Amino acid sequence: MGCRVAANLSVAIFMKKLRLFFGQNAVWLVAVVVAAIGTGCIVLGKQKANPALFNGTDLSGWEITDYAGGGAVAVKDGEIHFAQGELITGIHLAYDKIPRTNFELEAEAMKVDGNDFFCAITFPVGETYATFVPGGWGGTVVGISSIDGLDAAENETATFMKFEKNQWYHFRVRVTGEKIQCFLDDKLVVDLPLADRQIALRPGPIELSVPIGIASFQCISKVRNVKLRTINP
Repeated sequence: MGCRVAANLSVAIFMKKLRLFFGQNAVWLVAVVVAAIGTGCIVLGKQKANPALFNGTDLSGWEITDYAGGGAVAVKDGEIHFAQGELITGIHLAYDKIPRTNFELEAEAMKVDGNDFFCAITFPVGETYATFVPGGWGGTVVGISSIDGLDAAENETATFMKFEKNQWYHFRVRVTGEKIQCFLDDKLVVDLPLADRQIALRPGPIELSVPIGIASFQCISKVRNVKLRTINP
């Protein structure tokens, strides 16, 4: 009841101030604004901006990562196409003004050919970075590299699953100050508390993938719908 009285009082004060500036037109002005908000003509300030990182047309905002022996990267039909390289092929964001915690990063990916990871996602964790690896180490390992110096095949995030070729998979990485969570087709596959853990990238070429990167290893793959949004922890 107290909250309702306070709200009504605030509205009354607001209307009084409007009348001082707009006279009898104040009520009409409020009605127009409310109607505009209801129809979507006015977007409230608290709504979040478009979370898309990939525009579906070209690699604006991205750079092709300079991996030795990397395959070609092209945009076609609203998708990023990775050709098979000698080792790693990938892209990374060309800017670093991004959230470093309290965010979700997602992408859809398809393995066309190959037998290793086809959409490794590198992302910030506070002041450091980690990589979510789907289908690494011969095509079946899913996990985070690296934790306490151990890569995804060696630490407790490792799980094993088979990824079918020519099938789209949805990946989502959620980072807060307390944990890293990773989802595969909305199934939770990594749930890692961060307290007293050392998070870092696996030493080697993947270090070029910061601040946000997507990479494949000796695979032909496709990626689409790459999005980044801030969240409330």
